[in-house]
Amino acid sequence: MNTEINVKVNYVGFTRRIVAEILDLIIFSPHFIFGFIYGVFIVSLQDQDKDKDSFQELAQLATEIPFIVSTVVATLVLTISKILMVTKLGGTPGKLLCGMHIKDANTFTNVTLMQATIRCISKGSIWIIFRFLLHLHYHGYTFLYLLIVLILFLFAVFDQRKQTFYDKIAKTVVIDYKSS
Repeated sequence: MNTEINVKVNYVGFTRRIVAEILDLIIFSPHFIFGFIYGVFIVSLQDQDKDKDSFQELAQLATEIPFIVSTVVATLVLTISKILMVTKLGGTPGKLLCGMHIKDANTFTNVTLMQATIRCISKGSIWIIFRFLLHLHYHGYTFLYLLIVLILFLFAVFDQRKQTFYDKIAKTVVIDYKSS
């Protein structure tokens, strides 16, 4: 009896990866939506009271610290859970719902914990840098920041294995198995 399975490896393109990212945003965003609403509320309070003495500014900072701490903790929990999902399940929920798996670029086996960590942190750091640059009040350069991020993600369009820059750093690929 022949038990060998012929498997063809298909690299997932940019469009499907964007759909998976949107699904991940929908799945993972409820706590960030609450944090965003809370942050907007804090900013609106700051704008109302432009003339404050130092004691009032210190009191305002004390109300922002829990928001900052909760955002950092939520980001850490989300990052760790994504790393574990990529390592154990082969992808985040959005990728899995779209039939994608993140694999080692050389062996097509599940990624190691180190590869998943490098991939998630390098991907997340680009978004953190992008958001930070947007909040520097240089809104005239917003298009430039967006262009830089798009160029980094467009690696997947022109690459033979459809790897983004963070896939190249972590030595991973996003594939779709098709049995033949």
